[in-house]
Amino acid sequence: MAVFLYNGNREYSYEMLVDNINLHREYYPLYKTDDLFAYFENLVKAIAANRPLTLLDSDLSLSEIEGLDDGAVNIPEQLPDAAFADIDAVIEAVKNSSSEITIFTSGTTGQPKKVIHSISTLTRAVRISEKHNSDIWAYAYNPTHMAGLQVFFQAFENKNTLVNVFNMQRNDVYKAVAAYDITHISATPTFYRLLLPFEQPCPTVKRVTLGGEKSGSQLYDSIRLIFPNAKINNVYASTEAGSLFAAKGDCFQLPAALRDKFRVVDEELLIHCSLLGRSESFKLDGEYYHSGDLIEWVDEAEGCFRFKSRKNELINVGGYKVNPSEVEEAIDALEGVRQSLVYGKPNSVLGNIVVAEVLREEGSELTDVDIRKSLRDKLQDFKIPRKIKFVEEFTLTRTGKIKRL
Repeated sequence: MAVFLYNGNREYSYEMLVDNINLHREYYPLYKTDDLFAYFENLVKAIAANRPLTLLDSDLSLSEIEGLDDGAVNIPEQLPDAAFADIDAVIEAVKNSSSEITIFTSGTTGQPKKVIHSISTLTRAVRISEKHNSDIWAYAYNPTHMAGLQVFFQAFENKNTLVNVFNMQRNDVYKAVAAYDITHISATPTFYRLLLPFEQPCPTVKRVTLGGEKSGSQLYDSIRLIFPNAKINNVYASTEAGSLFAAKGDCFQLPAALRDKFRVVDEELLIHCSLLGRSESFKLDGEYYHSGDLIEWVDEAEGCFRFKSRKNELINVGGYKVNPSEVEEAIDALEGVRQSLVYGKPNSVLGNIVVAEVLREEGSELTDVDIRKSLRDKLQDFKIPRKIKFVEEFTLTRTGKIKRL
């Protein structure tokens, strides 16, 4: 039977998954484990049995989250006896499940928040067809969060193979792509930047998807070199709403069937509550949820737009609003820069000053003076960082995104 998962040096088949589900008739409603196959087994088992499930990161301290009992973690509950004939029967049970899955936001800019989803919202973007039969997925996301769940369901419902590359080092990712003939990768822009600088192409990859962070044209150019045979697209998804729309390049288009489910107020994208999961943390404006994402219209009549920034990431400098993504894109375009992170630091006179952390290419001798001099022709003076720090790496969230300070 087809391989379900490659995790390190271990191989797990779909047959093994079915056998384990049939043999072990208990599951963990709150489960913490760093064993990826055991995690997936528990996930599928709970969903197929229509049971509720709360997904916890293996390194999560429950002190970070209100309302969870540490004593309830990894305590099993019995499931009724049942026998699935094959993986097709399991998949059918998953598709028709009434389970509710509780997940948490990544905590990029604050404490993790709880969101409850049905299987239908989690699998909204899944596409099943014969053309997907031979897909082999690099699994590059945290499995307990929205993006990781979406890749899992896409692969699982098409009986594809998953190859775990989450948190792998650069050379190990390249080796895995070649060894397993990986065809599909979905990951954060941070993941793809870790593959730079370009050294050799990966011709087996047919589709590359980016999501979770803003990405620029320079990164797209690098991805095209690494994956010369791949179609590249960008997805918009959130813990609150799941996957909503995709883009080619950096231009998104609201789906015609869902056009009335979105509004834009003061450049912020608002999402109708019917597209959301459930959460006590949601603050609705009537029937609409403030996403916190600022956009600019490319063609409003056609529903085409670009993302500008997160609203809570704008930096107030002496009354001027600075978009950190704009500054990062300008810095990242400089020769000798691999990646940058821009944020505001409180200042008694201006309110905030712009600070940049810069990761240089190996061997680069670029200085802070060089960067400021180069930015003079690209940015207004108040957008140019007053403080520039060179770093060896960036702090990442549990979902593999850069953690903003």
